[in-house]
Amino acid sequence: MINNIFKKTKIVCTIGPASEKPEVLEQLILNGMNIARLNFSHGDYAEHLAKINTIRALEKKLNILIPIMLDTKGPEIRTHKFEGGSSSIVTGQTIRICMNEILGNNEKFSVTFPDLYDDVKVGDRIKLDDGNLTLKVTGKDEATREIICEALNHHVIRDRRGINCPDTHLSLPFISDRDYKDLVWGCVQGVDYVSASFVRTADDVNEIRKILKEHGGEHIKIISKVENTESVANLDAVINASDGLMVARGDLGVEVPPEDVPVIQREMIRKCRILGKPVITATQMLDSMKTNPNPTRAEVSDVANAVLESTDSVMLSAESASGEYPVEAVSMQAKISSRMEEFLNYEAMAQEAYDTSAKTLNDAIANSVANTALLLNAKLIVCFSETGSTARRMSKARPVCPVIEVSNNRAACISGMMSWGVYPKYVKIVPQFIEEMEVLAIHLARVYNIPAGSKIIITGGTPVGAGKTNFMKVITLDEVKEDIDA
Repeated sequence: MINNIFKKTKIVCTIGPASEKPEVLEQLILNGMNIARLNFSHGDYAEHLAKINTIRALEKKLNILIPIMLDTKGPEIRTHKFEGGSSSIVTGQTIRICMNEILGNNEKFSVTFPDLYDDVKVGDRIKLDDGNLTLKVTGKDEATREIICEALNHHVIRDRRGINCPDTHLSLPFISDRDYKDLVWGCVQGVDYVSASFVRTADDVNEIRKILKEHGGEHIKIISKVENTESVANLDAVINASDGLMVARGDLGVEVPPEDVPVIQREMIRKCRILGKPVITATQMLDSMKTNPNPTRAEVSDVANAVLESTDSVMLSAESASGEYPVEAVSMQAKISSRMEEFLNYEAMAQEAYDTSAKTLNDAIANSVANTALLLNAKLIVCFSETGSTARRMSKARPVCPVIEVSNNRAACISGMMSWGVYPKYVKIVPQFIEEMEVLAIHLARVYNIPAGSKIIITGGTPVGAGKTNFMKVITLDEVKEDIDA
């Protein structure tokens, strides 16, 4: 079945050379991909446009929605080049960092951010190449504007390696010229999500939202990537300013102690669920599947634990973008997710949603639907919605069965696709009366092979409109009702 709705945890796949061909992309979708991620740290506009066109064509062919996520390059600092392409750094040696570009060696090298000299202070750590080399600032040479460091470990450093400064507040502008152009291009092409790299504060999120709004991208949802110490310190404000979060464990694991990453992941998932905002758990989830057809047992446990913590989505990066087994990787994530969802404590999650929800009619109905589904062992919830807000509220309650969100608002459908357990169904006209909704709900139940005799819950509003959700109805699927075209 296309995009099996009984897998409630969504899967984000990064599209690259290994997966950009139509036949491979189609297999990713058929095996469980829900959102397509385009990494703008790589590739040019022509390459990204070709991927977008392929995805849109497959949407029509398979009659489903596949949201497209633009992942920004973000503000970053890198080394320049080294003599011979690399240099061996020895533990305890002194090495200088220059602000003017030079060809580096084992005594000094230069970086792409000249103001780093002004930002760092003695005692700060500077981490290079995904944290594989750690330098400690021991002094600053005012005459040459060079940072004097001691190497804390041995490592061979190569050209254009990334730099992290976990102890330093950097004056690096959040929106680079390149990111600005990429965001504007994304607005023109109609991307659905922006995953914002290296967010530090709520102001960073608001800056992106302003650019999107100025270029017709008001509908684009912002997923903030938490991957540095500043975003962790400002987590509550960043969540409030964002439409969702990504636990970007790669750079985050460089900036904070590795043992803190699972703690931060768990807290991010918990806080997002309380607010009813989606959260993606990302980075190295099935890393060995870049070159192997099967994951390690530790990787299986990593995906499983993220699902048990109730993440909305899990993500594949290089596994699907450049790995040798992209289809097998997404299939494996889907299998692990579906299996672990059998062991979730749905009753406890529904109670937590009730305890943390606003006392509004929409929230009351959403929570009631989730509880009723659990009590009656319902097999499907069909939610008729103008804006998708009711479906997102239901997602927060983590109902035991999937939610089909029926809407004539594509933006609402796209928003729902990121939410746990919600599968949008775009229709040109939303039924206006409960009887019509019931007929369509029965049709959808049959499309998704819900067995006869199963309980189905219908919820929506009459009259249809934003904020009009005001009813819940339980029906038993039988063989009497006639199908209609959806």
